[in-house]
Amino acid sequence: MNRFTLIRKICFLVFLAGLSSSLKAQDHPNIVIVMADDIGLGDIGFYHKERTGKDPLVPTPNIDELIANGMRFSDAHSPASLCAPTRYSMMTGNYPYRNTNSPWGVWSPLTNDGIGDNATTLSRIAKKAGYNTAFFGKWGLGGVWNGAPDDYSKTEGGAQRFGFDYSIELPQGIQNKPYIYYENGEWMKLQADSKLVHIPFEQTEYEEDNRKRNRDGIGDSHWNPSLAGPILANKAVDYIKNQKQKPFFIYYCSQAVHVPHTPAETLDGVKIKGSTLGNHGDMIAELDAQVGMMIKALKKTGTYKNTLFVFTSDNGGLNHDRALTQAGHDSSNGLAGKKASIYEGGHRVPFVAVWPGKIAKNSVSDVAIVGHDMVATLSEIVNLPLDDKVLDSANLLPIFTQNSDQPVHKYLMHMSQAANGPFYAIRDGHYKLILRGKNKKNFKDLKPIELYHLKDNIQEQKEMNLIDRPEQAKRVARMHKKYLELRNNDTSTLF
Repeated sequence: MNRFTLIRKICFLVFLAGLSSSLKAQDHPNIVIVMADDIGLGDIGFYHKERTGKDPLVPTPNIDELIANGMRFSDAHSPASLCAPTRYSMMTGNYPYRNTNSPWGVWSPLTNDGIGDNATTLSRIAKKAGYNTAFFGKWGLGGVWNGAPDDYSKTEGGAQRFGFDYSIELPQGIQNKPYIYYENGEWMKLQADSKLVHIPFEQTEYEEDNRKRNRDGIGDSHWNPSLAGPILANKAVDYIKNQKQKPFFIYYCSQAVHVPHTPAETLDGVKIKGSTLGNHGDMIAELDAQVGMMIKALKKTGTYKNTLFVFTSDNGGLNHDRALTQAGHDSSNGLAGKKASIYEGGHRVPFVAVWPGKIAKNSVSDVAIVGHDMVATLSEIVNLPLDDKVLDSANLLPIFTQNSDQPVHKYLMHMSQAANGPFYAIRDGHYKLILRGKNKKNFKDLKPIELYHLKDNIQEQKEMNLIDRPEQAKRVARMHKKYLELRNNDTSTLF
């Protein structure tokens, strides 16, 4: 065989290998993960009606349609009761406490996220599997700025560092500075004459009681938080419409319904502002419209049938609007606690998965899961094994496609910075042990304060607290010890 023939054969084999990889990637489903901000079970119309028997005060027809067309999980949890630690977990598949840099989460782009350049993440898995990858929305996962930068017109951290081909991100959502949209790491001007200026407190549209919380700061001179939903949703729709060849992975982190509650006037032709009893309800309606826009785009482009669409939340709901709550709206859906709480209302959240032809319509799973299980699930879908650094993410495919009822988490771990805390919890089966710490930096000196059997007491009623029952003493000691073991060692929480 002469040298020229050998080179031709090598080139042909390389071509075949690339073609095989491309064809394999084409077989993968598109994946869209929508994570709402501060949405509880009771904020979804379906759950409100299921609990009360009454029509919801805030209809969510698009999310209700997802529920009708897919699988809803009755025992789904956010990795934490607050957004920033949850965002770390959703990206890495590990509980927030494994982020030794900042176990309570990283909000500011001035702070390192604690995730290595080569660490396994959702986006890097998708990228390696041949997906086009995109991020939209609130980042809330730190950055690489070491102190305030001289130039805010670009960011080197955020989504770009994690393997997203395309991104439009708000470093801290609409809730804090910088009030700047970054498109692929570059400042996206809101108007041709936009300038980077100091945004006064009044322009943030926060309620007056936030004035002392240092909310003013650098931003686009045309900053208007009510435009965030329309901008993000329309950008996501445009992205979906432009996907032609490769499968795509979208991680969409809505700004809704975090404060300040600044609903858009309309979205996709639907009236938003003033459509409910208050701005909180209007923001829920806006979130539902965002979901509807993406579903509509998937259907119009013919990609819906080959798309796994997941909807969940970063933590529990708010119960923020007095008029809504007095009228009967309960973001926690009858559970104790809300956002930031160690109780179920702080972390038991909606989780809905739709995958036409793969996931049965209107199906229910009672298996306990966590939002960050999508890391292992994505890994299984694209047939890329996880490394041994991913310790807490379970593969949900058998549940999705076969409605398996086998447990996937040996232990669930919860954490909360609520007043009089911090609080921690470990769940083993139906038993949930709550512990209180002295401060956030010392988790070793923890006191067991509450024990609940959730199957018998999902509301965590204090009169049914089992902590002082003599017959539960060994269980309390065992669960307390196990919690400390899991925190002190790189031990998986899975079966």
